[in-house]
Amino acid sequence: MFDIINYKLFKMKKLLLTLLFTFSISVNAQWKGTTSNDDQRTMMIQRHMELYPKNDQSQLKNIFNQAATINVNGTNVSPEELADFERMHHKIFKDIKFQVGANITSKYENGQIWTHVWAWWSAEGKKSKESATIPIHLAFTWDGVKSNNAYFFFDPTFINSEIALNE
Repeated sequence: MFDIINYKLFKMKKLLLTLLFTFSISVNAQWKGTTSNDDQRTMMIQRHMELYPKNDQSQLKNIFNQAATINVNGTNVSPEELADFERMHHKIFKDIKFQVGANITSKYENGQIWTHVWAWWSAEGKKSKESATIPIHLAFTWDGVKSNNAYFFFDPTFINSEIALNE
């Protein structure tokens, strides 16, 4: 009797492991793809990263479609609101720099295309006279050659402190 129970448990464990293995393969297969650092999408983002420290938001219209949503640390904004936010940076900060560590676009087997940017934003507050360097991660999803969603992640403490001094 004990052997029958052990045998059934063994068979159930084997079935469960087989199902988990099969599921993990199918999930992982969806996220396989090719990555590039010199394709059109990557270059569009790179161009904006070069223009942003010069207070030039002209590239944003080339990056985002009309209905795009940009999530900045949990708050959704439109491309126009993002441009306003970037212009505001130049009103309250000086010596803005954007040092890109990596900027890559990946095309996945599941059809999704993502561009990821890992970088450091730095500036000096015009009122506080304090400087900071903040690591950031930007992620863009694409519909053709226009981004329909983007996600910006960074610690906003320094920026928020300088905004508060300017209110």
